[in-house]
Amino acid sequence: MSPAPHAPLFVREMGLPARFSLYVLVCLFLLALDARYATLSGLRAGLNALIHPTQIALAQPWEWLQNVGRFFITHGELAAENKRLKQQHELLAAGLRDRAAISAENAQLRALFALPPRPGFTLLAGEVIETSPDPFARKVIINRGSRHGIDAGWPVVDAAGLVGQVTRVYPWTAEVTLLTDRDQGAPVQNLRNGLRIIVSGQGSDNLLEVRFLDMHADLQPGDLLYTSGIDGVYPAGVPVARVLRTEPPRHTPFARAFCQPLGGVGRYRHMAVLVPTQKTAAAAPAPATKSP
Repeated sequence: MSPAPHAPLFVREMGLPARFSLYVLVCLFLLALDARYATLSGLRAGLNALIHPTQIALAQPWEWLQNVGRFFITHGELAAENKRLKQQHELLAAGLRDRAAISAENAQLRALFALPPRPGFTLLAGEVIETSPDPFARKVIINRGSRHGIDAGWPVVDAAGLVGQVTRVYPWTAEVTLLTDRDQGAPVQNLRNGLRIIVSGQGSDNLLEVRFLDMHADLQPGDLLYTSGIDGVYPAGVPVARVLRTEPPRHTPFARAFCQPLGGVGRYRHMAVLVPTQKTAAAAPAPATKSP
């Protein structure tokens, strides 16, 4: 049997409450000493210098996560703002185009209403509401008809020159055959030398043609052609075309000339019908007389 252990003569270890109380007293003493004399500032600075790299290393992953989150948030905000700005740009561009179109139309209307009065005729403005579906015909429909005093055969002009002729009339609309139609022609006179010729359409809004031109006729590029008035349809002095070039005879005894229309044929929405004043006077009701 082993002998029983002997009890120690002195207690070598303090109990847990005693040690906790001692540590608390030491901490309070150090706090009071530091608060009174700032004796531990150097120790704190040294400990801070030792702990700071560890703090930075531990905080770096969190900062990376925050930066990644801010990147995606910023990217989403930029994408949404970019989309909003694109939509706003499209709306502004559409508004600018509409404004430019309205400004051009207003300028054309002002020029149309500013036309000087032509003796024997009055102006009746109309708007193009439809074009002919036939690709080989140059015809438009305007919102003026017999109820407005329009009759077939009357000339149609704009602010720059001759446009065409009313060829068919309905109660509220009228058909206008443009000067560039293949079956349309107008007698004109050269402003430079008084030469009388006939210009005809070619089916293109930018080109007119003099088909049967004397090879010795004095017609040069740049000459201005005005209506001669000898046909009884178009009044004299309406601008019609400018000569572009002439071609010598080829397999025929006649030369040809190509001209550019001066009027906005096929380009503008508004035009004016030249209404003879005698027709206007005839359409006006006679004043009523009182019987005695």
